[in-house]
Amino acid sequence: METLKKIGMNRGWIYEVIISTYHDSNPHSAPIGVWTDDFATLRMEIYKNTRTIKNIMTFREFAVNLVSDVMVFYQALFDKAKIAYEKSAKINAPVIKGIPAVIEFKLNGVEEKEKTFHLTSTPVHTQINGSINLINRAKALTLESLILATKLPYLAERNIKETLQENNRVISKVAPGSQYEKILRMLLECLQSK
Repeated sequence: METLKKIGMNRGWIYEVIISTYHDSNPHSAPIGVWTDDFATLRMEIYKNTRTIKNIMTFREFAVNLVSDVMVFYQALFDKAKIAYEKSAKINAPVIKGIPAVIEFKLNGVEEKEKTFHLTSTPVHTQINGSINLINRAKALTLESLILATKLPYLAERNIKETLQENNRVISKVAPGSQYEKILRMLLECLQSK
């Protein structure tokens, strides 16, 4: 089953999604970065002692809500009461109501690291309600970096170059091998030659 490929994921890229679980009997959601290495399993790394990891370890199931509205990310972090949920189809986890797509997962592997748990999960059900627009931070960071580079003559050069280096680090992490990584590398080389 290549559900993750069909929805548009690239191997090794990190996508921002909202994971939903139950905490006791109450719905809980949190933004998490997820990726696939093989299109058959989903991977994520979650800090220890978070409510999300405790919920996933307790129930061994969770929903990946593919949300394109950034307001829902804000609500998941700071205004949880505004999120409406409904029951999932095949697992014991809530799903966010009215989103473009949701994939339900069962946990099948846990690797403990120093500060995090690295999880591997298998999809068990997919529901597509609309157009899927996966969120990967590389595109926006590349655009911001290009615009920021035009401000070098007007702002503190050191701060801009440090920001561009950090943007390059993040882009390489979330979209390895992408055109965005290539553009940032060319931009940094261009700025070094000036």
